[in-house]
Amino acid sequence: MHLLFVFLSFLNISFVNALSYELVKTSDTHIYTFSNGKILTYKKSSFLKDFSQSPKDFSLFIKNSFAKENLKNLGYITASTLVLIKYDREIYEETQRFGRRMNISNKDKTKTFISFNGTSIFRGPTDLGSAMYFIGDGWVSILLFGSFKTYGILENDLRASKTANQIAEGLFITGFTTQFLKWSFGREMPNSAEIDTTGKWRGFSKDYIKHRRRYDAFPSGHLATGAMCLSVISYNYPEKKYIKPLGYSLLTLLSFQMINNGVHWASDYPLGFAIGWGIGRAIASRNQINKGIENKSSIEIYPYFAYETKGFIGRFRF
Repeated sequence: MHLLFVFLSFLNISFVNALSYELVKTSDTHIYTFSNGKILTYKKSSFLKDFSQSPKDFSLFIKNSFAKENLKNLGYITASTLVLIKYDREIYEETQRFGRRMNISNKDKTKTFISFNGTSIFRGPTDLGSAMYFIGDGWVSILLFGSFKTYGILENDLRASKTANQIAEGLFITGFTTQFLKWSFGREMPNSAEIDTTGKWRGFSKDYIKHRRRYDAFPSGHLATGAMCLSVISYNYPEKKYIKPLGYSLLTLLSFQMINNGVHWASDYPLGFAIGWGIGRAIASRNQINKGIENKSSIEIYPYFAYETKGFIGRFRF
């Protein structure tokens, strides 16, 4: 059976009118008032003070996730995960065939560039496939943190500095959340699966640390990390309309390659993305003193069946 997994097939992107804003600065506060009524305020604070908000923001993320208005989203996540599990093996095999046709390696060819006492400190990409996989690496988040922080300090830009602090905080919360869930579910990666279906599930195994590849698939930590960064940046810079389409495109490349090199199943993605986006939104919401009229951004994913082709169609609005 020919199976096609397309995350951005028939892409439909519509942009609302660009936002304008007024900026009012004091010595320790920057306030952005946007044309749609949204107000973002940034107060000068230290990195440690912002980072100390992690427990509070994690609690807010949990509260938001199970709020009444989000029950529908939880249903979507559950349903899409179950549907994808049914077709995981076919999606995995077809993705690898497509990767070979495109000359995209299905091996992780990241290479250690910096090490200390035999321990790898920094691994980076060496070809197209590893570059796509590297999009979700923690080092990308660290680079984003450094870029925003440097700009914020040099230009006295409290918004950029606060965005950097939130990315660092989000990296910590996302890492903790996904690692706990990986241990809880204990799902095998495709390239180390012992059974020729969609991998075994071994929850709360004592061997998790020693044999992580057996238990490390669900949910995707790389996708969660990328989604968290995209969420934080897009909520802090709502006037930059290119952020979401660019970010979603990069996350799509990452998602493809993680299946292509056998570290994830497609069904690892809905929960991974939701975790990252929800954490980023919870952290960034501290700056919103008036939500006003928000952009109606949405992601809609529909099953696609035509003859012998099965897949998904994504419709995005920013």
